[in-house]
Amino acid sequence: MVYLILGAGKFGRLALKRLAWKEAAAKFVVVDQEARALKEAQALNPESATWIEAEAVAYLAENLSAPPPWSWVLPMVPVHVAYAWLRRTAAVGPDWQTLPVPSALEAVVPVSFRGQEGQLYLSRARHLCPDDCPEPPEGCPVSGIRWERPLFEELQRMSLPGWRVLVIPSEQLAPGIGGYRPELLQTLAEEVAQADPPAFFLIVTACRCHGVVHALGHGQRALSREPHAEGRE
Repeated sequence: MVYLILGAGKFGRLALKRLAWKEAAAKFVVVDQEARALKEAQALNPESATWIEAEAVAYLAENLSAPPPWSWVLPMVPVHVAYAWLRRTAAVGPDWQTLPVPSALEAVVPVSFRGQEGQLYLSRARHLCPDDCPEPPEGCPVSGIRWERPLFEELQRMSLPGWRVLVIPSEQLAPGIGGYRPELLQTLAEEVAQADPPAFFLIVTACRCHGVVHALGHGQRALSREPHAEGRE
């Protein structure tokens, strides 16, 4: 396995440490724009990693090919990597706009808040999660709250008039460490590229408990009139 770790901060270093312990033969590509962060991460595992000093999303955009050079992408930087990468692809031209995420999604989870671009961060946890959470399928090991399905599936089932929901599920690769196959990014770009305007997408990355949603549109829309959810299956 080859793991692309985007970010060499606290969570990037945890990913490197835990995956190297779990899989002795694994290879890593660790990307960070700060040389100091790379140096600190290199002290943990200098033998099995390639160290790249670069901005994470730019590196991903420049190096993701078909077939992908990595087995897994681990986004460990404070941006919505899938969305930021998509905006750099040929699938999204200058006529596409970042839009506010419909407020209907706020009701899906107990905790939600917005970012500067109108994106929505979602969480089923009202507490600070342990960084080694095993993410059991039946529910939260801290609060004891149970759920019927993982958050990524809950969001896939959302029906909002005028919007298509495209979800990249994040899989747990080690305790507290999530990632996704790079092929999912390529599929995401293909689906957006094939859409005829007007087209409006909700771009989601989510695990069982947490997620981030960006809204992307091409064509005319009265932004003052948000669509409302018709319901979930």
